[in-house]
Amino acid sequence: MREATLDYYRTPDWMTDLPYHPALGELPTSVDGMREVVQNLLLHREWAGAYGVDADAVRVEEQNLRTASEVLARAMELREDPVPVTRAPRERVVSICRHFALLHTAFLRFRGIPARVRCGFGGYFDAEKWYDHWITERWEDGRWVRDDPQMDGVQAGILGLDFDPHHQPPGHFLTGGEAWMAARRGEVDPAVFGIYDMWGLGFIAGNVVNDFACLNKVEMLPWDSWGMMRDPRRPPSKAAMKVLDDVAALAVADDLDAITSRYREDRRLTVPPTVTSYTDAGPVRVRLPV
Repeated sequence: MREATLDYYRTPDWMTDLPYHPALGELPTSVDGMREVVQNLLLHREWAGAYGVDADAVRVEEQNLRTASEVLARAMELREDPVPVTRAPRERVVSICRHFALLHTAFLRFRGIPARVRCGFGGYFDAEKWYDHWITERWEDGRWVRDDPQMDGVQAGILGLDFDPHHQPPGHFLTGGEAWMAARRGEVDPAVFGIYDMWGLGFIAGNVVNDFACLNKVEMLPWDSWGMMRDPRRPPSKAAMKVLDDVAALAVADDLDAITSRYREDRRLTVPPTVTSYTDAGPVRVRLPV
């Protein structure tokens, strides 16, 4: 991996930038320590019951917090203590997997470690399906290591994981591009990729685009829509299929120059200044500092 690429991914952009806050003064320097802080600050909305938090106590609107600095600010509103201080589950920011990956990446970059968010699918939530999931990659020992910062002891125990989710062997997580290419080669059934009532090639297509944005350090909310992002319940058009083939191959090849060039030049992929966010309360137009 070229040093320029590592410099790119160790440097925060607007989504992962963390202006210094006193609460960060005690942020651990170890990879494991930073991950534990993320788990201490966030509560996944779908796992709240496993931590003793009733559904009516879940502040679901917090899942729309977009940047790492907004997430940290909300955590400080809930409890103004240094980040390693143990928080009760009700004192944690309600999130989804994307927020765990985003904040973890922000912490790693804060400590100068090359890291990036990856959007794709986890194969360890259900033996028969690949669920929409976001994780972290960090540069370690000359390679990208896949790390699921959401997976603490509670969740790993419930799922019965037989591998280390923080140093994943191949085959447990597929990026959007990897899933797309496997589906196009006929190696996997696209119908087992998705979440809720959204399954199939149309949903995979959205994760191809989201993951490509992540590789360009624009880590969007999963319900944001722009450019090629279309109804995930419908298969892509023939024209879109060709673009998605190209983009998936670029992401898997991991050539930063080619990735950033295509992202900047193809308006179907570039996140624009205004996007539509399909929140639980309905669609909202959102202005972004891009």
